[in-house]
Amino acid sequence: MCAATANPLLALVLTHSPVFAGYVGAASTIPALLMYLPAGWFVDRFNRRLLMFVGQLGRLAACALVVYALGFGGHPKPVLIVASLCEGSFLVLYSAAEITAVQRVVNPAELPSALAMNEARGHLAFMAGKPLGGFLFGQRESYPYYVNLLASLWSLVALLMMDKTNYQPQGADQPANTRPRISLFDGLKMVILNSFLRTVVVVCSVGNFLFQTVLLLLVVLAEQQHLSSARIGVLLATSGVGGLIGSVAAPSVGKHVRDERNIIKLCVVAWAALTFIVAVSAQPVVGLVAWGGLSVTGGFLNVAIVNHQTKQVPEHLLGRVIGINRFLTSGAVPLGALSAGYIVAELQPRAAAWFVFGAIVLTASAVPLLIRPGRWLPARTVARIKKRLAPEEIREPVAVP
Repeated sequence: MCAATANPLLALVLTHSPVFAGYVGAASTIPALLMYLPAGWFVDRFNRRLLMFVGQLGRLAACALVVYALGFGGHPKPVLIVASLCEGSFLVLYSAAEITAVQRVVNPAELPSALAMNEARGHLAFMAGKPLGGFLFGQRESYPYYVNLLASLWSLVALLMMDKTNYQPQGADQPANTRPRISLFDGLKMVILNSFLRTVVVVCSVGNFLFQTVLLLLVVLAEQQHLSSARIGVLLATSGVGGLIGSVAAPSVGKHVRDERNIIKLCVVAWAALTFIVAVSAQPVVGLVAWGGLSVTGGFLNVAIVNHQTKQVPEHLLGRVIGINRFLTSGAVPLGALSAGYIVAELQPRAAAWFVFGAIVLTASAVPLLIRPGRWLPARTVARIKKRLAPEEIREPVAVP
């Protein structure tokens, strides 16, 4: 996380070009669009512990490349682009393998809590890593990369010390000609036929796209009202705090929710209420507190998604389902960030806030249709969809009604 913060800062210091700094920042997000699908395929094919090791080793190599360029290289600009791409790509591989590996080392009864703690650690790293990266960069340009190198080395040692449990995917010990042939399209079928997964993928993709506009318009409002950069930074940190709170609270709250699809409904209603607060308030401080509230629901929903996938998706499809889910939901973030500037520039911050609120209300209205399309579509149409999509090997826990 320190290096992720330092890369665009270093690009700006070396080139004095905001455009190039933007290229470096974009290079770290492109893998979310391109790598999750192949990463899911790898996870369903190869040893998950080995993939985690390769992911951390690749991130270490990317960081070492920047350190070398700063100390001995004469052309660090292309190195920054390559390092950002590698860092993002290997992080995608590691995170996809990590989720599938957790269920091999944790008892089923403890799995929800373990997954929630994993999510919480991610938010904690976000909260600590970005400010730490900025502080270290201010001391010396190479310091964030040294810290990242040490963290990556420790991760590799920890992976080597892990219990030698079988991390092979299901059926890996069978002869190649007897293994079930599962394609990426089978993972997509699983997402479409599972009412929780198809609803949450659509809702989170739309939400992640729109929330980039919320973030930008709040920063623009703060700048227009002459808030200091330090104060804006502290307010933006509410995102990490909110995500941490949501992920820690998720297991306890989830025990009292009978139908996990209700979690989606509650989160979308909360999104509508919080974006309404942003729209009616011209105060960026109030808006950024609401932004923290959005992050609470985000952390809560992330834990619910991971729990559902590990419990309900057959293991031989888990990597592909995770890849499809993250390809769509995480891929919406850079696309939303790209569009946010145009939306805020054309509509101005207040009107852009009302636009986001309206889009969230429409999304909330579509949730019942996504959960139970059988109530809205002809029964013959639903039966035809199920017949064409549902292969025998896919266990459907929450079928299309």
